[in-house]
Amino acid sequence: MKTHKNIVLAIAVAITGAGAIHSPPAAAQWAVFDPTNYVQNFLQQLRAVQSNVNEVKQIQAQLQQYENMLRNTKSLDTRDLGTAIDALVRLDRVIGDGNALAVTASDYEKAFKARFPGYKATTNYSESYREWSDTSRDSVLGALRVANLQVRGATTEEQALASLRSTVASADGQKAAVDAGNQIALAQINQLQQLRELMVAQMQATGTYMAAQQQAEASKESSVREATRYRDPREGWTPKPVRIGL
Repeated sequence: MKTHKNIVLAIAVAITGAGAIHSPPAAAQWAVFDPTNYVQNFLQQLRAVQSNVNEVKQIQAQLQQYENMLRNTKSLDTRDLGTAIDALVRLDRVIGDGNALAVTASDYEKAFKARFPGYKATTNYSESYREWSDTSRDSVLGALRVANLQVRGATTEEQALASLRSTVASADGQKAAVDAGNQIALAQINQLQQLRELMVAQMQATGTYMAAQQQAEASKESSVREATRYRDPREGWTPKPVRIGL
C-alpha cells in the first residue's frame, strides 16, 4: 500500500505541473488520455488484482482441505462435492478476471503512448501482458496433464476448467480433479502476484515520464521567462563624479 501511495504522489505531482503548463489546442486531445483518470483507473485495476489474489488463496485453501479429505475417503459427500465444484467455478471466474485485467492494462499503455508519443519504456508492457495471459492458460492445461486428465479440444482455460468441473462430479475423478484445481490455484496465486508487479512497474515508468515531462517544461518556461525579463538599462550603471573647473 505504501508503494501505491508513493506512485500516486509522484504521478500527482507530474499531473499538477503538466496541467498548469500544457495548454492543449483542442479538448479532443485530452479525450484520448486523461492523466487523473489514468491514475485512478490503474489503481482500481491494481486493487482488483489484489482482490483476485486473496480470493484464489481462499479457493486454494478450500481445495487443499478437500484433497486431504479424499485421501481418507473414496469420495466427497453431496454437500462437500457441491462446494468443491463451486470453488472450481470461482477459480474459473478469477482466471478470466485476471486475463481481462491484463488486456485492460495493455489498453492503458496504448492510451498513454497516444498522449505522450515520446514515451519509451524499458519493457514492452503490452507484450508482457499478452505473455501473462498465455502463461495463465498454459498453467491450467499443464496442471491437468500432470493430474493425468486429458482435456480434448480445450484451447482456453475456461474450456479446460469446464471439463474439470464435469470430472469432479464423478467419484472416480474427484481426487484427480481436486488435485488439479489445487495446483492451478497455486499457479494462479503466483501469476497474479506477477501481474500486480507488472502493473506497478508500468505505473512507475509512466509516472516517471510524466514527472520528467513536467520538469522539462518547467525548466524551459523558466529559461524563457529569464531571457525575456525586462532589464532596466541603468541597472549596474554607476555615474562618475563630474568635476567643474578649479
